[in-house]
Amino acid sequence: MRRVFGLCIMFFTCTVLSSVSVVQTPYGARLGLSAPKGTVYTDIYVDNLFISRLDGSAVEYELTGLQADGTYDLAIAYRDGENNDISADFATFETTNWSGEYLWVNKTDEDNKGRVREFRLQVRTVHDETYGQYNEMYIMIDGKAYRLFPLFDLGEPTGWVDYDDSTEQAICYRNNAERFNKSSLTPSRWRLTKMEVSPFKAVSYVETVAFGFSIDCTTSFTFFLDEDGGRHVSFLITGPSLLRSFFFYSPNGESEDGAFILDAVSAD
Repeated sequence: MRRVFGLCIMFFTCTVLSSVSVVQTPYGARLGLSAPKGTVYTDIYVDNLFISRLDGSAVEYELTGLQADGTYDLAIAYRDGENNDISADFATFETTNWSGEYLWVNKTDEDNKGRVREFRLQVRTVHDETYGQYNEMYIMIDGKAYRLFPLFDLGEPTGWVDYDDSTEQAICYRNNAERFNKSSLTPSRWRLTKMEVSPFKAVSYVETVAFGFSIDCTTSFTFFLDEDGGRHVSFLITGPSLLRSFFFYSPNGESEDGAFILDAVSAD
C-alpha cells in the first residue's frame, strides 16, 4: 500500500523546466534538483500527494517508502516566499527491487578452517497480499538452492527440528551453523521462534539446544544502498555475549559489528 501524505497539488500559470534528474532505487528514487532563481521553497509531490517541502537551495532529495516495481508520477513545484509558483518539473519513474545475486568474498586467510571463503545469496523480492513486500534469500548447497529466509513459510507453525534431520530447512540450517560456528559444539535440536519481515530487513530468531543448554540467536539481513546507488545486504548473527567467541564474523573488517557486507553482482 502506498504511503499517503495528503494535500493535493494544483499548478496554475507556471513554466515547466523538466530539469529534475531521477535515479530509480528499490522502493523509491533519488532526485537531483535545479531550482530557478528566486525559489524559496521546493515542494515535492508523488501521484498528486504532498511529500515534502525543502529549502529552495536543496539540490537533492531521496524518496523512500514507495512500493517496489511501481510506476509513479512526480511533480516538483518551485515557489517564492509568498508561496507563488515560479515553475515546476514533472516526471514519471519506476521503482526497482532488491532481487538479484549478492556476493561476499573473503580477503584474508582467516576462513574458519576453509568453510567461509565466500558467501553468495540469491534474493527474490516477494509481493504478498498478507505480509506485504519482503525478500526471500537462497543459498547454494551442493548445486541446489535452499531457502535461507524465511526458513518456513510465513504463518506456518514451527516446532523443534532435530539437528541431523533430512528436511530442506534442517539441511539449510545445518550448513550455515557449521559454516559460521567456530566451536566444536554440535546442537541437538533447534526451533524458529519468530520472524520479522519488511522491504529492507529480514530477521530470524532461533532457539538452539546443545548439551542441555538453550541458546537464543538472531540472524538478520539488512538491505541498503551506498552513496553511488550500489545495492548491498548486511548479514549478521548475534547471540549471548558469552558465546560471541563461538561465532565467525567477517574478517574483512567492513563493519564495526563484524557483519558480512555482500555486494550485488547481478539484478533480476
